[in-house]
Amino acid sequence: FTAELAIVGDGPHLAEIKKEYGKVSGLCFTGFLKGRDLSKAYAAGDVLVFPSLTDTFGNVVLEAHASGLPAIVSDQGGPQEIVRAHDSGLVVDATRRDPIASAMRRIASDVELYTRLKRNALISAKESNWESVLDMLEKPEFVS
Repeated sequence: FTAELAIVGDGPHLAEIKKEYGKVSGLCFTGFLKGRDLSKAYAAGDVLVFPSLTDTFGNVVLEAHASGLPAIVSDQGGPQEIVRAHDSGLVVDATRRDPIASAMRRIASDVELYTRLKRNALISAKESNWESVLDMLEKPEFVS
């Protein structure tokens, strides 16, 4: 299979990544996007690859899920909890390239897996709201 990769956003390593991979065919850099442009980027995608080792809340994953995108995330940080709780993607060791690439190949080549993760991503987004968080905090195990 062939894949196209869009790197959306910017960050401290963008210049370094562009320098090393900027001429690679099938790779584009969008820069920072917001609003409608960001929504269009999610809508055009098939999967979110979000290997952050430090993200705590996982807002990017929830935004991608709202567009039906399964996520490949790091086994460190908050996004893994969203993906594991909803079976809405794959959790990998993002400190190495091979597990990320393997997860990308697996999702691209297994239609049944992709379909299940995509469905669960949409369900996850629908269930993720402030009311459900507040309801959870009212449960006895969270009240002291």
